[in-house]
Amino acid sequence: MILTANQSNIGKMKKTIPGDRLAVIEEFNASEGAYIDKDTIRASRLGIADYDIRRREIKIEPSRKVKNVPMVGDNVIGQVEAVQGNIANIRIYYINDRRSSSGFTGMLVLRSGRSPRKSGRKTTILKFGDIVKAKVTSYKNSIIHLSITANESGVIYATCSSCGGSTERLDQKIKCMNCGLIEERKFASDFGEVYLK
Repeated sequence: MILTANQSNIGKMKKTIPGDRLAVIEEFNASEGAYIDKDTIRASRLGIADYDIRRREIKIEPSRKVKNVPMVGDNVIGQVEAVQGNIANIRIYYINDRRSSSGFTGMLVLRSGRSPRKSGRKTTILKFGDIVKAKVTSYKNSIIHLSITANESGVIYATCSSCGGSTERLDQKIKCMNCGLIEERKFASDFGEVYLK
C-alpha cells in the first residue's frame, strides 16, 4: 500500500489540539475525538492522533501528560505581546485562575468602540504590555481565539505606554502617576484588583 502524506503520520504519535487538520474524508473516517469540517477531518480535543489503516478511521486518544490547556469557554489571563492592526497576540499565563507554563498564545480581534463624546472617534481597547482577562471562544484553524467583550473581561493591569510608569483608573481611562499621560482602555470589571501569584 502506498501511504499518502497524511497516512505517513501513522506511528508518529502526532499530538493534536482542537481544530488540527488530520486528513481528508477520501482517506479516512472521523472517529472518537475527531469531526468532519467540509472535506477535512479535524481534531475535536487535545490528545494523540491514532490512524487506523484497516478501518480507515482516525480517533484521538486523550493525552494525560498535557495539563491545564485552554479550552473553549475557559477564562484566561495573559499579556499583550503584539498589536498589529486589529489583531492582538496574547501570551497566556493563567487558565481558570491556575498558572500555566505551557506557553500558549491566543489571538484577540480588536473591535474598537466609538467614543460617546466625540462621534466617529475610535477608542483604544488595549496596548502592548497590558495584562488582560479574556474568554476562549474557539480553536478555529488551530488558533486559540479570545474575546474581551464581556464586562468581566478586558484590561486588568496597565502601565503607561510612554514612560512605563504606574497608572490609576479615571472612569474609562488611565492616568500615569509619573508623567500624567491619559490613555483609554477597555477595562475588566475588576481592573486593579486582581492578584497574580
